[in-house]
Amino acid sequence: MDSVNSKQAELSIDELFKGTTFLADSETQRFLQLQEKVAKNRYTMFVALYAELSKLFVADSALRLFFKMALDIILSPESVRDPLIAHPVFQIWSVLTFRDVNYLLTGKTQGDGEVKARLLEFPQVLQRIEAAQQVRPDEQYPPVYRFDVDPLITQVTSPSYDYPPDDGTRRQLERTGYSKEFFRDVMQLALQRIKHTWPACHEQWQVLVKAVCYLPDGGFRSCSASRYTGVILLSSRDHSILDLEESLVHEATHQLLYNVVEVAAVVEPQASREAQYTLPWSGQQRDLYGYFHAFYVYIALVKYLERVRDRPAQEMRRAEQRLLFILRGLSKAQADFASAPGFTAQGRELLGNLLQEVHRLERRHAGLLNRDADASAGAATLHMTA
Repeated sequence: MDSVNSKQAELSIDELFKGTTFLADSETQRFLQLQEKVAKNRYTMFVALYAELSKLFVADSALRLFFKMALDIILSPESVRDPLIAHPVFQIWSVLTFRDVNYLLTGKTQGDGEVKARLLEFPQVLQRIEAAQQVRPDEQYPPVYRFDVDPLITQVTSPSYDYPPDDGTRRQLERTGYSKEFFRDVMQLALQRIKHTWPACHEQWQVLVKAVCYLPDGGFRSCSASRYTGVILLSSRDHSILDLEESLVHEATHQLLYNVVEVAAVVEPQASREAQYTLPWSGQQRDLYGYFHAFYVYIALVKYLERVRDRPAQEMRRAEQRLLFILRGLSKAQADFASAPGFTAQGRELLGNLLQEVHRLERRHAGLLNRDADASAGAATLHMTA
């Protein structure tokens, strides 16, 4: 997916969201323009951070190296600066530093020690990013980490995952599950199957996922969070390659929605954060934003599973059963979203486009849904007369 040749007339935010879902079967140019807006927003945020820090610390000689390196990044060509700024470690550093500056300016922290520590570590952060980029064995795949992940990532994964602080515990945990190298090989196989099944989805995946953390002791099947955008966490709870394909598509779709939200919020800031919605797929409780994330991801999964072809019969049956289970949940969720308050204008547009997609999926798989309903009714009758 070549973003260099994607330049078109820049769309307004409303135009960008009009009639699209940004998923892999939507207009490719919308996804590319979304990426361009994300890159521009991140660059603007870094420039704003630099400007604020200059007001606070420009006379501090101990921070001279930070200001020089930061200015070099700001003045560098897009082709150089955008991949660097998009790196998950750089993004985490930027967000944490922005937070610490805000705390300093609003009086939530006493003294500027934490902010200065962030600036003093900046050269080491850049060195670690450069070193990680140089040792990547294959540009087609993101690096896979376990406990060798960057320390800034380990700082923000909690409560998704708490990295053990001591080497003894880490060595003990490394004896559980498959080796990182074995997992990487299996993941690459799953990605090749995704590429064969839905090439456009694979192209998006390569853009959105910058690093994978293999954590077989994690209390999740797979996990993402906006505080470490670009990084996905995977455990060892997938029971087949098809399951792993689903996990990879699942987490990449979360990453896609994080990018969407970086450009424009989909839920109003004042919307209730109470977990008042029940997910049709798991029974877990979520607030509106969490429910919307699940809805978005599960639409992508149905679109992936319906493309699964030419697999062994047992795997095809499992793909079909999974598709039916997810699609039934999407059908139930429509009523919740149809009357849900709290969406922004862009969120309401995106939701409307997604609801149309669910209607299309229901029509496309009506025969399968009806056949499954008839089978369920027959089974219920047999159970009642037994």
